[in-house]
Amino acid sequence: MILTRTITALVMAIVLGVVLFKAETLGWVGFILLGTFWAAWEWVGFTSLKSKVARFFLAFIFSVLVYFSYLYLNDFLIFVLAPFSILMMLFSVFLFQRRRGEHLVRSDGVILLFGLVALVPFFISLMLFREVFSPALLLLCFFVIWAVDVGAFFSGKRFGKHKLAVYVSPGKTWEGVVGGVVVAFMVSYIGLFLLKPYMTFTIWQSALLLCLIGALSVYGDLFESVLKRQANIKDSGALLPGHGGLLDRVDSLMIAMPVFYIFWLWVS
Repeated sequence: MILTRTITALVMAIVLGVVLFKAETLGWVGFILLGTFWAAWEWVGFTSLKSKVARFFLAFIFSVLVYFSYLYLNDFLIFVLAPFSILMMLFSVFLFQRRRGEHLVRSDGVILLFGLVALVPFFISLMLFREVFSPALLLLCFFVIWAVDVGAFFSGKRFGKHKLAVYVSPGKTWEGVVGGVVVAFMVSYIGLFLLKPYMTFTIWQSALLLCLIGALSVYGDLFESVLKRQANIKDSGALLPGHGGLLDRVDSLMIAMPVFYIFWLWVS
């Protein structure tokens, strides 16, 4: 299992690196649209819809909506939907925890609406970030989120005592979150020091804000866990051997990436 996860992770890293730094704009947009389609396909799996035709149609509609929003609305939907996305994820996790794991949403329509609010600003921000800023800055944002994840895992395993949301994800602890934020701060500072992007803030201030935005990623992960528990499934899919589905890999990114995009517009 560990070997499978490692090989899959290496392949994903190579593919992402090549497309991120070598592809033309059209190639990058196509790559993200492919991810949009697959993520939407998996999201429909959180509902009671079993028809593959219906899943394909809805995933296609999601992808078209993202593409035309990218072309004609630019970053408008990021500013409009990102705050709702954050509130939706935070409130859903809080309510699911408060209800001690009882079903939060039973309506397929609401689950699909949640997908719209979560996925649209996320994928548009990925398309625009590389174009507006740079592949290196986008990679730094990825590293910040991954640092939160890795730091939370090891610090939670070593020091974790106080559960973050036991009915959603029993393994996550507050100590883990603190450890993840500390590691993310170090990664942010080193990355900013090496890249030296133009900023109106100091490196210390920007690194602090980046790691705090990265901390939101914990709730992206928890939010997807809520949906999976409601659907009674372990993974969102089986696209990535040893890792599960695409949503299982990008759930942490969903909530944070639109905020990263807004942050860099603000400080640049």
